[in-house]
This record gives sequence, structure tokens and C-alpha cells, in this order.
Amino acid sequence: MTTEQLLERACRLEQEIRSAPEIGRLDFAPEFSKVMTRIRASGMHVPGHLRRTEEVLHDELVETHFDNMPV
Repeated sequence: MTTEQLLERACRLEQEIRSAPEIGRLDFAPEFSKVMTRIRASGMHVPGHLRRTEEVLHDELVETHFDNMPV
């Protein structure tokens, strides 16, 4: 994939993530993470909106680890 194709794929995944119900967003995390890694590896600048989506997914993933933790 070219860097332009990677960026387009990341943007499409971002749209799917934003339109998915909260419980389904994390299903996209592995693929989104791989695409973001490939974009960075190519040396291309990652747009802020994609970085923010990546942060939100990461935060939601961390949060799921604490959902069932006894208090």
C-alpha cells in the first residue's frame, strides 16, 4: 500500500470508529493501530484527527481493563 492509501484507509476506519456504537469501537482498534504504525514507519506526518482517534481508542481500551475490577 502506498502512504496515500494508508492514510485513506486510516480515515475510513476513523469514520467507522466514530459511527460505531461504544461497545463496538474497540473491534477496530487492532487494524487502526496497524495502519497507524505503517503510516509512521513510512515517515509520513500523521494528521491530528487520526492521532486523537488513536488516543481515544487507547483510553477506551485501558478503561475496559478496569471495568470489572473489584473495589
